[in-house]
Amino acid sequence: MKLLLACGCCRPSKFKRHRETTDAPIEATPEELQAIRLQLAEIEQSLSRLWGPTIWSRTPECIQVRAEAADLIDRHFDGIVDQWVEAIATITDSRSEYDEKARRASLINALIRLGDHLRDPDDICTYVYLRKHCQEGMLARAKPSQFNTIHIALKQIILNHVKSSMTGPAMELVRDLVVAAIDERRLMVSQFYIESRERLLRESEEKYRNTIDHAPDPMYEIEADTWIVTGLNAAALRLHQTETPATGWYDPGREKKQIIGFPITDFVPPELRGRVIDSLDTVLRQGSAQSSEFPIGPLFFDVNIALITYGNKQFIQMILRDVTQRRDMLDSLIKAERLAAAGTFAAGVAHEVNNPLASISSLVQSILTGENDPQRRTTLHTILSQITRISSTLKDLVNFARPTTAQRKPVDVNGLIGETLRLISYNTRFSGIQVEPILAPELRRAFADDNEIQQVLLNLLFNAADASPAQGAVIKVITENQRAGQGADKSRRVVIKVVDNGIGIPREHLERVFDPFFTTKPAGAGVGLGLSLCQRMILSNQGTIRVDSEVGHGTTITVTLAAAEDSVRAEQAASMAAS
Repeated sequence: MKLLLACGCCRPSKFKRHRETTDAPIEATPEELQAIRLQLAEIEQSLSRLWGPTIWSRTPECIQVRAEAADLIDRHFDGIVDQWVEAIATITDSRSEYDEKARRASLINALIRLGDHLRDPDDICTYVYLRKHCQEGMLARAKPSQFNTIHIALKQIILNHVKSSMTGPAMELVRDLVVAAIDERRLMVSQFYIESRERLLRESEEKYRNTIDHAPDPMYEIEADTWIVTGLNAAALRLHQTETPATGWYDPGREKKQIIGFPITDFVPPELRGRVIDSLDTVLRQGSAQSSEFPIGPLFFDVNIALITYGNKQFIQMILRDVTQRRDMLDSLIKAERLAAAGTFAAGVAHEVNNPLASISSLVQSILTGENDPQRRTTLHTILSQITRISSTLKDLVNFARPTTAQRKPVDVNGLIGETLRLISYNTRFSGIQVEPILAPELRRAFADDNEIQQVLLNLLFNAADASPAQGAVIKVITENQRAGQGADKSRRVVIKVVDNGIGIPREHLERVFDPFFTTKPAGAGVGLGLSLCQRMILSNQGTIRVDSEVGHGTTITVTLAAAEDSVRAEQAASMAAS
């Protein structure tokens, strides 16, 4: 049976003035130490006015009383810790061996630092640890009321030891000082809790603010009643700053302060303002609204608008999702489906029409052989030329509908151009047109299908001739080597340019020149398959084709093809890797 002292201890602790803590050291920055000292000075002044300078101040008399309280804690250290551990277990209803062991070690370290602070008010190590624990330690996970309850228990335990060990005025001084010390500790921790929660709140606000500000979709915060913009993210600001005509939503160089504080309707083109107002009204009535493919300049957006409530306030959140690429892809898909259907139909029509045409052509030629009337012979020749034209158009339709696989090999592009120019020299379409070949002397061989490249050259030259002026027409055919690193694929390439000084192509038509059945020629002069077929053949040869033109200044068509040496090496490497 253990014999308990009046204070509840089994025996007084062995007196140790300099106990050592066992937890990891915490290094506070000068700024953190300064913040703790400022908070501590304010609380010391408040407690000094409440208790009087004898109980709580830095006078020699008070320092002496503080030292007596610290000595008493040292003499009863083990007993205080035992009772404190037991009290906390009762308060938290936790009795596991692990929890009790860890808690005991923590309480021992806390009591040591409390004693050090009692002896030396400038020793604020105890508050460095408490502040850190409030930020990210066990106190950060606890409620302030739990900390207060734990320290009320400590205060009562120490007071029991004071009352059982001391009497008279000395006991009263130490008793009051212990109460003031625990009050100071609780007030400091309350400050740390507030500081920690404010820091966490700031971090949370910064996290969500950065999340919204760095979101790829433009986002607006709009006042519910006035439709005034009260906030927007970086993507929304970039949308207003896009370099397009300064009408409606766009305005190059617009700053954030020129958007916030103004109604959202001020940035919408007049023809779309009613649609936006209807959506905002719907949000106020139903809580949300959506709009698909809303046009803003050259772009299209899906718009999601919602009424957001926080506290007793509300605001409208508008989020724009750029769907321009999706719209373009859908348009391309629809166009491809239509072209596939048109190609299948065209192939069928060409097959059905070619046979009667061949019969008609044979009949006309047989009649022509025995016809001596010049006027009738002229008419028959006209019929034959028109049949030839129809056959050529049908051939283009078949080639478009049923493309063949390119047979690629090293091609002497300069030689191919020379042969092509000899072919067109007999064509009356080039009468009066000066054709100038400007060929690189050491041009690399291209890796391509020579028949398809010649067909492309013929088509481009015919187009250039059709666009040439009546007088002073010049068509240049230029070849050059493109250095490695200039192309997107970083490989060496062969460049062919066909340049004319003709009428040019309007800017609004440049994006459509490769569309099948699109033509800028007058009715009856073409069906619009030439450039489309050229593009298809160049792409099948792993090349590129680009059109640059200006009305009244002519057109330049640039074709690039892979150099034969690089392409053969790449195909050999791919073949070895596959095997």
